Amino acid sequence: MAGPPKCGKTKFWASAGEKAWFLRLESGFNHVKTSGVDCVDYNEIEKAIDRLFKAKVAGIFPWETLVIDPASRLLDFMSEETITRGRQKFPNSEIYDIGDIGKGTGWYIYKCLIKDFLKRLEGIPCAVVLVFHIHTEERNEEGSTKNKYKRDIVSVSEKIGGPIREWADHILHIRHAYVGDIECRKMVTQGSKTVEAGSRMKLPAEMRWDADDLKNYTEFRKLFT
Repeated sequence: MAGPPKCGKTKFWASAGEKAWFLRLESGFNHVKTSGVDCVDYNEIEKAIDRLFKAKVAGIFPWETLVIDPASRLLDFMSEETITRGRQKFPNSEIYDIGDIGKGTGWYIYKCLIKDFLKRLEGIPCAVVLVFHIHTEERNEEGSTKNKYKRDIVSVSEKIGGPIREWADHILHIRHAYVGDIECRKMVTQGSKTVEAGSRMKLPAEMRWDADDLKNYTEFRKLFT
């Protein structure tokens, strides 16, 4: 799921109550009650995932959704882990960034880390949600270098966005605006020229959200039962 800040992404998933398990990767969750754990680095994330697999093996897995929020921090932690591994592999080199790990090795390690993590998530017996912000990019109209248009996309760099998009069954895009004092929100599931979205299922092209987050979540979950 991707959307602008303060549009209700976290509240939407938190509406599931204890059926949603959050990996909270930054501060700022005081505005909404969530079940889950706080993680401050990649090592803690791996430990949290280990606990979920232990719950699966023990037959005590009550959750219907794992929410990783915000997913941008997950990528940051993976970047830091990549640098750590690079320093271990090349102890005599000065490594402060992924690009400092020579001849593309750093980016290779980073992408493998992402792919392996996503593959591991497939073994968890529930839905998995990565919560991202959106980024507006300017593109050229086809066949023109002068005429341009803007497209709202998931905020993840081109170098690592491919594996994430390939892994996801759904890219749910939250559109958010105000008309006067009235807040307007909708979840878009089908992409267009100006909006990145998509689904491997035949979902409604869009679902409007009202002020009742639980109602919005319940209507969405009905699509998968």
